[in-house]
Amino acid sequence: MRVLLLLPVVLSLSACNWLNNVTGLSKDANKAIGAACRQTGRSLEECYLRNPEADKAAVYAGWREMQEYMVKQKLQELSPPPDPPASAPLAVMPPRTDASRAAASSAPEVQQQATKKPLTSEEADRMAKTDPQVEAVLAAIKKQNASDAKKRQGTGESKKILNLINELNQKNGQGGSAAH
Repeated sequence: MRVLLLLPVVLSLSACNWLNNVTGLSKDANKAIGAACRQTGRSLEECYLRNPEADKAAVYAGWREMQEYMVKQKLQELSPPPDPPASAPLAVMPPRTDASRAAASSAPEVQQQATKKPLTSEEADRMAKTDPQVEAVLAAIKKQNASDAKKRQGTGESKKILNLINELNQKNGQGGSAAH
């Protein structure tokens, strides 16, 4: 009987996260909103005002993580993208479906590709040399390769040491039996 009384309570409490997530975005997406706000130099309050439907805790977490990362990497703020035109307020726009979101997200990319020529590999290499994120990834890869090489050397050296110990034990074992 008690189980039947607790069942509706448990079901209603399990839906709290679903109900609180007004935007339909995941926690990671809301953290990305906060990180983008910080990277473009927007204050946390402005980020909340621009994204009223986003989960404030996740936005704050993303903003704080980006702040720590930017301080650690000594990165400067990027210039924020231009504001949307005032003639089309966001509140009047109809809600988007998944299909319209996909079409809208791919439309700017198609326009950019049509107006800009693709990068040559030399241009991409030049841009990658000055990008701090690329430098950080390459440094991490080099560090990982160096530690892997040390591990391989360490296993070879330890095998040599074990072989020497075994040889000494065998000699001591033969010498000890001859002395008795």
